[in-house]
Amino acid sequence: MTGLVASIVLPTYRPEPALDWLADSLAPQLGDDDVELIVVDGAYSPERGERWNRAVAGRFALRHVPAKPSPYNGGHRLTQRDYFAAASARNTGLVYAQRPYVFFVDDCSVLMDGWWRAAREAIQARIVVAGAYYKCWEMRVAGGVLGTFRRDDAGVDSRWALGDARRAVRVGGGQLFGGCIGAPRELLLQVNGFDELCDSIGGEDWHLGVRLEFAGATIYYDRRMLSLESEELNRLGTPFLRVDPTLPSDAYMERLEEFGVHRRHVPGACDSSHMLLDIVHGTGSPGTQGNYYWLADLDAAALGATVRRFPRQRWFDRVPLAEL
Repeated sequence: MTGLVASIVLPTYRPEPALDWLADSLAPQLGDDDVELIVVDGAYSPERGERWNRAVAGRFALRHVPAKPSPYNGGHRLTQRDYFAAASARNTGLVYAQRPYVFFVDDCSVLMDGWWRAAREAIQARIVVAGAYYKCWEMRVAGGVLGTFRRDDAGVDSRWALGDARRAVRVGGGQLFGGCIGAPRELLLQVNGFDELCDSIGGEDWHLGVRLEFAGATIYYDRRMLSLESEELNRLGTPFLRVDPTLPSDAYMERLEEFGVHRRHVPGACDSSHMLLDIVHGTGSPGTQGNYYWLADLDAAALGATVRRFPRQRWFDRVPLAEL
């Protein structure tokens, strides 16, 4: 397989995302295959782009782009501080991606030998795939070659026992999470990308997986697409806040009914993460609930104008964003 086969999107807000680790570990695996790497940078500056271009050093195309405006973080935020908004950042990469298949990978990671071989199979089969991961401490990496590391038992992939060392295996949509996920770009646009209802909460990846199943896709998990992620680098800098507010049970049901859902589908607390589950399973819709745009209609020049359609309240409890 040669030519324009895949876009790899790496969203980051960190002062040190270890882009050289990804570049050095991926490049030797590519052979004649051609990929583009899109770094969606929440702390964008030309100087960072110059440094990362040197890290890639012409081995594959690199585009360094700012994260699109978000009401939860960055220069256009409506909140008092920065919140985690991965859905918005991932959707930025999807707008910029030019290839028919798109992977989303985590920063601070090394792609282990065999990662691209398994990724190529996913591209050829046009399947939706989740890779495996370990979170590690004391990682030592030189020239893309992983030396020593100490695995974090609390960060071991919970799906590992579901997998197979030889092939991708079918899993449920809720298993689409972790350090790498991939899907045909056309399919991602069909469901309007990641749902920004998840911003400030998290879970945008498994949420996408459930919706893709509703769209008729089959989800696979591939242990051969293994990445190791540094916990030390993950914790550098000011962390973006994730919150999971709660409502009294009667108020929870009233809000849920406004989405056309009249009963709980996932037992648990009356918090926003459970409402995400109740909404997606209760509606059975492959589309998004929280995106204030149609992703397929956007290009890079149109991203700035999305500011005009920002919500002013947190969708879950209608608390003004200016108070958060």
